[in-house]
Amino acid sequence: MKNSDVFSQKNRKQFLSYTVVGGTATAVEWLLFWVFVYPLGWDQNLGFTVAYFLSTFVNMILGRKLTFKNASVVHKSDSAVRNFLKETFLIYLVAAVGCVLNILFLNFFTSVFHMNSMLAKVVTTGIMVIANYLARKLGIYRESTTASNLPL
Repeated sequence: MKNSDVFSQKNRKQFLSYTVVGGTATAVEWLLFWVFVYPLGWDQNLGFTVAYFLSTFVNMILGRKLTFKNASVVHKSDSAVRNFLKETFLIYLVAAVGCVLNILFLNFFTSVFHMNSMLAKVVTTGIMVIANYLARKLGIYRESTTASNLPL
């Protein structure tokens, strides 16, 4: 992507869509995190991890339907099932890296700055939004003019 393309209207609209989709998935994650950590009394790292991977599924489905609907997974094959499995693997690979970074930030903010878990989660989410978008935009998807043939 050229520098002039970064701020194009298409990319701004796509990022806005990503923030709406991501905001929905984040709301799911925060709600699950809160339920796991507070009423259920789980460890914050376990609660975060389970909530994160469940919300990643929500993000993947909504992202495919709304944000990256005209994109195809990198190195696309002729098999829709293979492309779906590859896309799912890549999204969860990015999510796994993001999960590790989230746990590091979460523990950093709770131990160093003595934030409560929920406030630390909000701050951490703010840090991770752009990195996650760029990972999908530059690493997983390639834009095309027609809608994807993936089964989502």
